[in-house]
Amino acid sequence: MYSLCIAVLFAFLTTQSLVSAQKPEIVDEIWPEVQPVGRTARINCTVARLGDNTVTWYLMDYGQTISVGETIEMLNPAIGGLRKYEVQTRRNVDRVTHMLVIRRLQQQDAGQYKCTVRIASVANNLWPTKIGTVTVQVAPTIKTGLTTAVLQVNRGDNSSLRCDATGIPYPNITWTRSDGGLLPVLPNPVALYRSDRLPLTNVDIQHMGVYRCVADNNIKPPAEHLAEVFVFHAPKTRVVQDSVGQAQNRRFWAKLECIVQGHPEPTVTWERVVSQGRLRITDDDKFDINKQTRDNQNLKAMEQWYTLKVKFVQANDYTDYYCIAQNNFGRSESKIVLFETTECQGPNCPSLPPSSSMRVTCSLFFLLIVQCILRL
Repeated sequence: MYSLCIAVLFAFLTTQSLVSAQKPEIVDEIWPEVQPVGRTARINCTVARLGDNTVTWYLMDYGQTISVGETIEMLNPAIGGLRKYEVQTRRNVDRVTHMLVIRRLQQQDAGQYKCTVRIASVANNLWPTKIGTVTVQVAPTIKTGLTTAVLQVNRGDNSSLRCDATGIPYPNITWTRSDGGLLPVLPNPVALYRSDRLPLTNVDIQHMGVYRCVADNNIKPPAEHLAEVFVFHAPKTRVVQDSVGQAQNRRFWAKLECIVQGHPEPTVTWERVVSQGRLRITDDDKFDINKQTRDNQNLKAMEQWYTLKVKFVQANDYTDYYCIAQNNFGRSESKIVLFETTECQGPNCPSLPPSSSMRVTCSLFFLLIVQCILRL
């Protein structure tokens, strides 16, 4: 009797093992897939002993069934002749691989995808299941609402610039100065600083200018943002030339140039010395006052270039001229002397026409010939 029980138990376990061995099984891990936006993701679910059972793909983040077998259950638009979703199968002996293809990836396609084998007459909580992850890489963008565009500070203050960015993976953020200068950070100024916040320590006039933050996560293109730093201070003036010469009474012009810096932007005026003292110059038929466009090669940060043209220079125009800049923090001025020359000065001076030049050359040539003949 005891032997019979052992034989029956052995037969039962053997039968169960055979039955168990015939059940479908997902035999390989579903490897993570990482692709940039716009590319195609492919994730594989390999099942052994599938038989008549069915493989399904399920998007866990949205609670949606993507496919049952090779049939797509979700909305599946076609662009360029290819569908958004597709299930491709390939067989190798007793194994079947169901590859889920996701085209034209968008950020919302990122998430967890569950592969399940539906087995008839088996409770669904016992169905073989494995999960794969799709990561969609996204190029960086700057969050303009949270990023510093303009910073205004007093001299000696400590402050900071902020550069917020998004991207997958999260981008590295670096700061530089557009003019190549050093960043005023502690303990020592540096040319490049890595952080989403750039601390500015003991800010002074030389720190005014344009600062560039770049967000990069190796997905092209990187994102870039420019922030301007203004430091409140009294105006400073400097001249391009402290003396300018020009001949008189021949309808020649003289150009006086003055470079101004200050914040808030100063009001700039011109004066000239006359017998009664100094006289304010107005923009009229005699004088042309102008603010030039920015010249990055010759100007420092936040400087502006102003010019005063003296038209048709005459004897009474030779005097001292003053460029004056003023804001609510103070005043500054620089002097330029206009003096007389015998010939026209500057790039706009007239030159002899080609015909006149040729006549002079020919006259010298014939004069040399005559001298040679007289010596013979």
